Amino acid sequence: MSDRLNDFLLHLSAALPDAGPGSADPHRFHWIAVADELEIVAIFHALEHLEGELTPQRRSTLDAALNLITIRLRDDPELPEELIPRIAALYRHWGDDHPLRHLLLPWLTANGTIEALQEFADLIADDPPTRTAAAAVGFAPLLRVGDFNAEALYPRLLAALQHISVAALVLDLSNFLFRSGRLQQHPAAEISNQLIELLGGITTRLGQLEENAELTPEKLQLLRTQVSEGVAMAVALCDALALIGEKNAIGKLNQVLELSHRQLQCEAAAALARLGVEDGTKHLAEMAKHPVVRLRALKFAEEINGLESIEPEWKSPVARAEGELALWLSQDTQFGLPPHEIELVDERELSWPGYDDPQTCYLFRYAYHMPAGSFQSLGVVGPLTHSFAADLTPWKPEDAYAAFAGWQAEHQDVFESEPPEWQDAQKQLADSLTQRLQSEGYQVIQVIKLGYFFGDVRLVAVVRRADGIAGVAVADLRTTTFYSGEGTDRPIGPHEAYMMHKGREFLASFNPNTYGI
Repeated sequence: MSDRLNDFLLHLSAALPDAGPGSADPHRFHWIAVADELEIVAIFHALEHLEGELTPQRRSTLDAALNLITIRLRDDPELPEELIPRIAALYRHWGDDHPLRHLLLPWLTANGTIEALQEFADLIADDPPTRTAAAAVGFAPLLRVGDFNAEALYPRLLAALQHISVAALVLDLSNFLFRSGRLQQHPAAEISNQLIELLGGITTRLGQLEENAELTPEKLQLLRTQVSEGVAMAVALCDALALIGEKNAIGKLNQVLELSHRQLQCEAAAALARLGVEDGTKHLAEMAKHPVVRLRALKFAEEINGLESIEPEWKSPVARAEGELALWLSQDTQFGLPPHEIELVDERELSWPGYDDPQTCYLFRYAYHMPAGSFQSLGVVGPLTHSFAADLTPWKPEDAYAAFAGWQAEHQDVFESEPPEWQDAQKQLADSLTQRLQSEGYQVIQVIKLGYFFGDVRLVAVVRRADGIAGVAVADLRTTTFYSGEGTDRPIGPHEAYMMHKGREFLASFNPNTYGI
């Protein structure tokens, strides 16, 4: 047994005292991504006999191993044939309360043999992960272009449509395999009537949820989860029924158009248009007026050669940029819904760090109006699509662009360090710059970090000026720049201020003649 394998098995066992998930070097097990066949078999044997409590350290070791073997199989899908049924058996043995058992699924789909795919289909049909995000890990290898027999998944995989956690994933995969030509017939074509009934049931349920006006915070969270699951399934169903060419679905698709959810309206309209219903094309043109679904509506209209039905103002570069920002803001990782207001405030060509050619940059003001209050800020579309949690509306467009450039730009000679990381020389420099800020009349509330910019160093601190205005000071060896917190109840903080500061320098160096910051 190799030393590296022995070291891994020791950490996986209960023999070592647990020191927390971060106690081991995160790179010490990277060799597993290139492990040989005997090592893979030995690791799997250890997984089968894993006993004892899954402590944080053991969970971290197990997490690393499962993910690294997936990488190994992705790059080299060969796996000892006798392991495939054992993988499925181990998945079932760990049970649905095991936090990492879903990481076994991509071992089967990355392998891609008929036997492995059949085992995967059985597991998803009988005992899928209870969380969609966990289940998606197993489906991901199947969405890559590869040489595997897609027919091995069907019809067994369709039995998983009864499970809400994987139903949309199953249909999305089926749609992908048919659309990409991997399957000559849509695998759900023979159960299209079942899909129509399912779409009708989901549409009715979503309509009922839209009418539910009295919600506590707990019920609101549950509602969002139910709506998210329902929308994902309805989208997949609309796409599948259109791909199958099922004209019997037209009535149910028209019912989807009556929902207030614009993405679903867009999907149903596209499905109707693909089925030859003229009202579908007309509805797509209406959907293009709404920023959050504009890009999707334009994409669908282009696919059916119906772009001419959409008014020019909704197809312009500005309109597309507006749609991109609205879609980004509506993601669950951002606000989770489209802005109530959005308008263009600036458009210009800029040479941007990281790009060889000048970039068209758009700056939009957007706003949300909630029962608890309103929020507004600026968002950028162009070389990046982004916004901050702070309100940038008090700042000039030049400053807003600088903040986004400073956030995005990366260079090995541009970095920051915070007080716990400082050596004695850095502490002395920070003390010296702090004293200078105080001599200039600033009350230093908190020192945040030191920023290094191509050999230049500056102190970033939260301060208050002599006139009582709070903000952020950035002090280098020569000058001090103050970033005011006035003009909004959500001002930029020290990190956004420093992004703006270094972004100004980046943009000034890239745009010396046409853009001075």
